[in-house]
Amino acid sequence: MKGTELVLKALVDNGVKFIFGYTGGAIMPIFDAMEKQTALSFIMSRHEQGAVFMAQGISRASLSTSHPRTGVCMATSGPGAMNLVTGIADANMDSVPVLAVTGQVATGVIATDAFQESDVVGVMMPLTKQTYMPLSVEEIETTIHEAMYVASSGRGGPVVVDIPKDVQLQETDSVCTFDPRSCEPQLPGFFYSPSVDRDALERAVDMINRSERPIILCGHGVISSNAGQKLQAFAEKAHIPVAFTLHGLSALPVDHPVSLGMVGMHGTVEANRALMNADLIVSLGMRFDDRVTGNLNDFARGARVIHVEIDPSEIDKNVKTSVFLNADVAQVLNLLDRNPTLVSRPRSRWFAQIEAFRLEIADRIRKEIDAGVGREGQLLVKTIVSRLSGLTGGKDLIVGDVGQHQMILARFYNFQTVNSWFTSGGAGTMGCSLPMAIGVKLARPDERVWSVSGDGGFQMNIQELGTIMEHDIDVKIILMNNGYLGMVRQWQTLFYDGRYAGTPMKNPDYGAIAGAYGIPYLKVSSLEQVDSAIRAAIDRDGAFMLEFLCDPSEIILPMVPAGGGYKDMIISSPL
Repeated sequence: MKGTELVLKALVDNGVKFIFGYTGGAIMPIFDAMEKQTALSFIMSRHEQGAVFMAQGISRASLSTSHPRTGVCMATSGPGAMNLVTGIADANMDSVPVLAVTGQVATGVIATDAFQESDVVGVMMPLTKQTYMPLSVEEIETTIHEAMYVASSGRGGPVVVDIPKDVQLQETDSVCTFDPRSCEPQLPGFFYSPSVDRDALERAVDMINRSERPIILCGHGVISSNAGQKLQAFAEKAHIPVAFTLHGLSALPVDHPVSLGMVGMHGTVEANRALMNADLIVSLGMRFDDRVTGNLNDFARGARVIHVEIDPSEIDKNVKTSVFLNADVAQVLNLLDRNPTLVSRPRSRWFAQIEAFRLEIADRIRKEIDAGVGREGQLLVKTIVSRLSGLTGGKDLIVGDVGQHQMILARFYNFQTVNSWFTSGGAGTMGCSLPMAIGVKLARPDERVWSVSGDGGFQMNIQELGTIMEHDIDVKIILMNNGYLGMVRQWQTLFYDGRYAGTPMKNPDYGAIAGAYGIPYLKVSSLEQVDSAIRAAIDRDGAFMLEFLCDPSEIILPMVPAGGGYKDMIISSPL
């Protein structure tokens, strides 16, 4: 078999069904072999960045299914591979398993500045869990299997396999002796399956039992280990409130009695105040990033910290722990729930205090949502998201782009389905939503998927409307158009005396663009049209695009200023 056939055989053996990408000279042999088989479906993105986010969508959405899959993308050498960089860095920041297979110039001309040559391994190495360059055809199959294993084991992340063109075309008989079922990568030092320290677990249980004001911080690790139901059982049994990081949302229903909603820079008042006043923080599968902690000097003063995390490098990195459990979150939650010494306490005083926090701005926000329009007379994103949540019952899959609307989605969509919220967190990559929604839909075809973007992010990967058109992918598209880069404008309003430098946008005719791609479209400018427009998209079999004309003066509060702590949280508009 040729190297090209071995690449595809290894992917099929790993359960891959879809490959996203864009062809070119150095990857052409693999694409030619792909054309001759039927086990893999190729989805052509309109830009390599879109291909990575489509692969991310497969990985993210399948985490909660019975068969988690690692998304795969392909690109040619030089500019093709370099266009993957942003999506690869994004996957690395958010711990999403992705395999990128790139073509490389032939081994004989590597390092000669050959046409479309770039140092893919050198560029990708700091952005991935591992990079590979097989230099013989005999290495290809084992390399692909090892790459898929590394990407998906432990803390997930992206892996790149860069294959020179001549290696792709080499032939070998070694395939006859290779058995993928018995392939066990030899990876000295790769700490992939840590076990629970029972002594540390007992110390953690003792701290939980003695705590008067505990709080659970639910991170992406709970989603990644498909441990949402285990978290709910533990929180109910121990009677501990749960706050979510941006990526922890949808681990359990957001309106559950123990839920405080999102925590952090744009978290709820009740989540942030509870974190400020807690005497114990039980952090599950999260890394204490700056958007959660704010100023580290002011964070969690007087609180003990139990940190459950599969990646040992995160332990004590940002926040000093009292007890750490370097293990998989699902495994730890199983043991906690079954622990006979765990005491169920009512903690009624603590929950009453949290309810008081919840009421601080609840009435003001409800009035704003009910009004539905902002200071300039246009629609509020909060109202649109609330209506969307109500009409879908909070059960649909939501793929948010990055910006102000992203924080509003995280705050006001009532997530009811496990693992139903997908977005770019650590890297904050605008333009992620439209291509990521394609992968999410392909991973979970029986569920309704909404891609929600602002006018800034939407135009960054607008070309993926072509992929939706070509493959007739049923993605409902919502465009929140306020003519500005909304989140940056909010910062300019609050901290830069209203100088809107570089944020106003003159937008195209989105209806004409949707029509050019054959996608039905509605523009919504009045409150009375919102519900009927959303229903029209729901009732339509196939892709549908809604453009809402939104008020640029809208802001999302609370907000913890950059560099500030929770004591600096802004809860009312200075306007």
